[in-house]
Amino acid sequence: MKKPLEKEYEYYLTIREELAREHHGKLVAIKGREVLGIFEDYRAAANAVYVEHEYGTVLMQKLGRDYEIVPTFIAVLDS
Repeated sequence: MKKPLEKEYEYYLTIREELAREHHGKLVAIKGREVLGIFEDYRAAANAVYVEHEYGTVLMQKLGRDYEIVPTFIAVLDS
């Protein structure tokens, strides 16, 4: 059984270096094998992404130069 967002994270690993070169410090939102967008911060990403997608179904990952040590955000917002 796959873990939640495992497919998205595996896809992220294949594209992270290229995205980080172009969008360092920004946040990428991924669902399946599709990049939903590149955003300045989590709030901007959440406002754009969760209009059409359920919470917990989108991987949000900060893009950085150190490809191994960047936090992964799983969408959970307070009301």
